[in-house]
Amino acid sequence: MDKNKWLKDKFSSLDDEAFLEVVDELAERASKTVVKHNDELVSIIELEDEIDDVYKNWGKPSGLSTGYPLLDEKIGGLKRGEVTLIGGETSNGKSALAANIACKVAKEKCVLFITLEMLQAEIGARLKHINDGRVDDLNMLFQAEYRIDYRDLEPLLKKAKAKADVDMVVLDYMQYLGRGMKLEEVAKMSKEFKSLALKYQIPFVIIVSLRKGDTKMKRKWTEIEIEEFMGTGSIGYDADVAMVVSRKDTDNEFQQDKVFVKILKT
Repeated sequence: MDKNKWLKDKFSSLDDEAFLEVVDELAERASKTVVKHNDELVSIIELEDEIDDVYKNWGKPSGLSTGYPLLDEKIGGLKRGEVTLIGGETSNGKSALAANIACKVAKEKCVLFITLEMLQAEIGARLKHINDGRVDDLNMLFQAEYRIDYRDLEPLLKKAKAKADVDMVVLDYMQYLGRGMKLEEVAKMSKEFKSLALKYQIPFVIIVSLRKGDTKMKRKWTEIEIEEFMGTGSIGYDADVAMVVSRKDTDNEFQQDKVFVKILKT
């Protein structure tokens, strides 16, 4: 049962006297509650070493390698604190590309792979296929439960950090975290992704679908823009990198053994 509805039902069942007692108790607790403000400051001098690291690598791929040198060159690698969106039509390589990237990173770093579309065993089998029949050399964690929403991301990330010092998060895919993908909900999710990426200083790779009305349009995938990603009003703004993926070439002919990428934002 929804927690808010449960509380409303409880309050409704109270008589006037009991209701006033509860209100008085809540008011007393509120008066003793200390709100911690995020008002800490940091000097530019304190950041000098970090600034020098970024300065020396300005314009060069400096994040985790995707395993694709040309893609790394275009986006600069998967950088700490950045959110990368992978969008595209259904069954056109979004999850395949994300799995290949995750497999490459997991050989050297720890990856938290949140799979909401496929079973862990299914995505594991895909990774094993990618990785020449092995998974024992991959440092990767999965979430145990499938019924989660965006508010569960930080608790999962905290546990992953404590267990294996996770270096990257892959989410497959965003639409399964919401309940209808209303603009307000998407805005909260988008802000949460970016906040967590910055707070834990790790890259987030998030798979997103296209708006349903756009997927039926007869046009080349190369004409898709970030405005056609589902919930784009927020995620398009908050994301640092966005790309559209397809198994069709520039002539719109399907290629089973290839994946094509168009960079939309970087």
